[in-house]
Amino acid sequence: MGDETGGSSRQGHAPGSTAETMITVGILTCSDRGARGERADVSGPTLHNLVLDRLGGVVRQYRVVPDDRSAIEAAIREWADDHRLDLVLTTGGTGLSPRDVTPDATRAACDREVPAIAQAMVLASLRITPYAMLTRATAGIRRRTLVVNLPGNPKALAENFDTIVEVLPHAIDIIRGVDTHGGGGHRQGHDHARPAASASPVRTSASHDHGAPARTVSSDPIARDVGGPPC
Repeated sequence: MGDETGGSSRQGHAPGSTAETMITVGILTCSDRGARGERADVSGPTLHNLVLDRLGGVVRQYRVVPDDRSAIEAAIREWADDHRLDLVLTTGGTGLSPRDVTPDATRAACDREVPAIAQAMVLASLRITPYAMLTRATAGIRRRTLVVNLPGNPKALAENFDTIVEVLPHAIDIIRGVDTHGGGGHRQGHDHARPAASASPVRTSASHDHGAPARTVSSDPIARDVGGPPC
């Protein structure tokens, strides 16, 4: 995955509306070991595929940085100010470890917080495991760029992304200044709609490697896409 990667075109939106504009995305993996080349980045490519397949966006920037507040903050500022990306997604560094500084860097870089995005991921994740309450992840806006912290665990990342993906295009339209209350600005017919719930249990917490006992979750409309503990 290079610095600029193409994505699938967005379908099913009103012709001529701002919703036709491709959502541009930056993916920032925060990992000491990844930045040193000691471990291959798995969460970044996972998130890249989700952006293409579920959001229909295009990844313009990708970078692996250490768990360093200055490096994370600088990347967010650069991508918002210089590259003017619509969305920056970080992965990793959202927990309680002294080296988990991604939320702190995000708050420092952003002009305003959007706390309910992170709250929604926590509420969804709590249906899987109580360890979800240990996240410090946040979301915010820098200029016209939305920034969202996601966990480093690839499975938890995917489940948390599914929790918020439905509202991201609408949020980005609002930040862009689109009149979402008018006729042409509202996104409809999203081709990244979440899959229907199955009749059988869909998630357990066994794969989130936080030591919690596995717990089966019933497939109600809310629980079907929830994630495990952000980390």
